[in-house]
Amino acid sequence: MKNNQKFLSGFLLGAAAGAIVTTFLNGDKGQTVIQNFKNVVREATDDLKTGLENFDEKLEKWTNKGRSFIADLKSSNKKEDMYDLEEIFS
Repeated sequence: MKNNQKFLSGFLLGAAAGAIVTTFLNGDKGQTVIQNFKNVVREATDDLKTGLENFDEKLEKWTNKGRSFIADLKSSNKKEDMYDLEEIFS
């Protein structure tokens, strides 16, 4: 086949596929598929938002624990035996 024939056959095949998909999505089953897809996306978005909120809380909790741990180490050891923990963990 020549390049023009390949292009024309690909174009016609794509147009036919587009027409079939459009007809399906405009029907009752297609509307059900679209609605189910929207619900799945909405649930995934909600789960992602919840996960990000929990991540912020957990990160703050672990940061505070780390700061508390460093403060405990500083208060329980001699100054000359300590590394500069603030420099290491900042």
